[in-house]
Amino acid sequence: MQCALRLEKRVNQSLLHLHQLASNKSDAHLCHFLQSHCLNQQVEFIKELGDHITTLRKMGTPEVGMVEYLFDKLTLGDSDKN
Repeated sequence: MQCALRLEKRVNQSLLHLHQLASNKSDAHLCHFLQSHCLNQQVEFIKELGDHITTLRKMGTPEVGMVEYLFDKLTLGDSDKN
């Protein structure tokens, strides 16, 4: 999950760089698109991943299988039922 967080942060940095380039070129449409369809969602997802990592750390690692099971139950609920 930490690798996913690092990847999302890199994607976010790339989007911010693209936004800066669009701003420098006075491309208001691209700036608006990036802000409304990419950047906000990216930040929310990064926060969510960070929260999940924090939760996993708080749960500890004595019995990894049990920690993963509890984490899945707490985050996914009963979505595994048909």
